[in-house]
Amino acid sequence: MPNYNFSQDHKIAMTTEKEISDMLFEWYNWKTLKICDNNQYDLLVQKKEKKLKIEIKEDFTCQKTGNVGLEFFCRDKPSGVSTSQSDYYLYKIHTRGIVRYFLISKKTLIKMIRDERYYRIVSGGDEGSNSWNFLFKFNVIRAHGKELFVKETRS
Repeated sequence: MPNYNFSQDHKIAMTTEKEISDMLFEWYNWKTLKICDNNQYDLLVQKKEKKLKIEIKEDFTCQKTGNVGLEFFCRDKPSGVSTSQSDYYLYKIHTRGIVRYFLISKKTLIKMIRDERYYRIVSGGDEGSNSWNFLFKFNVIRAHGKELFVKETRS
């Protein structure tokens, strides 16, 4: 679960990035060239002859709310989808008893925002972050993304 504490959540994010890097290699033979620790992207991967920049996001609250968040503003400045240099977002979404992994292009996310496919805009994040997020219903993400992996969980 998120801690709403950047330091604690950052540790979870680093573990998730490594997990996804390993899964992309094992399942699709995408080789991770770089794990990036800044706001540009998280993974640089080699997919055949292409290099792709991927932003990794993990959504724990979808299992309770049915929504998936996409940050666009934090700490009084544009962030997230507004500033990311990624080509794709890879969401690890926790739903009841299942974790699903969806790949969705940043271009598609931007189009979904322009087309107002989001459910609403909310404030969130750790205390003092003044983060703003687009919330998408899970089924909207599912319809626009490609499901790469599915894992059963005990919860």
